[in-house]
Amino acid sequence: MILQFGDGGLILLAPSVEAAVARFLSDAEIRLEAGGIFVGSHRGPHVEITACTTPLPRDVRRPTLFDRRDPGHSAAALEAWTRSGGTETFVGEWHTHPVDDPMPSGLDRRTWASIMGRVPDPVVFLIAGRRSVWCAHGWRGELRRAAVLDGE
Repeated sequence: MILQFGDGGLILLAPSVEAAVARFLSDAEIRLEAGGIFVGSHRGPHVEITACTTPLPRDVRRPTLFDRRDPGHSAAALEAWTRSGGTETFVGEWHTHPVDDPMPSGLDRRTWASIMGRVPDPVVFLIAGRRSVWCAHGWRGELRRAAVLDGE
């Protein structure tokens, strides 16, 4: 999937990442929110997402909440950083909403603001619903909505 934000910045999601997220949109999974982090790299104004984590044992999944509590998410980002010699890292997070067309909640926006306050690089936030995704590029406290150019 390719998404565009701002004046030409792109977010590129690898097909394996799309497939991992899509697994949690099935009828069996969508009843409880799911999520994880994105791992990838920054390429100028673009963000390339090459991997993601999915719900881990210590995470909390509820009908209207996903709370990423398992340290395995951070470990995955650190492992990617180490393995790649510092070119791949945490580049954002994703979660599902059990609706057709998701929109961020107040809690989502507060969580993202907190992440942007701790992470110096741009980050991607994606919410997947049954029919569409809501995605934004966040940097320095500002969210810029991204539109799907190709895929989904």
